[in-house]
Amino acid sequence: MIHVDDFVDDYTKSSRPERYARWWLHHARLSGVLKGQFREFLKDAKLFCDYKEKRYRVIGASRLGDVWLAENFNRPTGYDLRVDVDSCSNWGDKP
Repeated sequence: MIHVDDFVDDYTKSSRPERYARWWLHHARLSGVLKGQFREFLKDAKLFCDYKEKRYRVIGASRLGDVWLAENFNRPTGYDLRVDVDSCSNWGDKP
């Protein structure tokens, strides 16, 4: 398992979809105070990925290193699955 912070810091992941995922996950890993300060700027930024051949919305990432996936693309919080970031693919800002 790769920790989400290692994924974010991996500059070799340089395709536009991977860079967008790294940018989004970087902000998802900020402290609650900073997330609150930046909420108005980030509120429309969404991240999606494929996991086991199904599309999910990425809701967040944990200090433990996993990412949180939701089946409902409109769900703002909560998650259905917690998975290894390396098991996700086809990153993007659209479902």
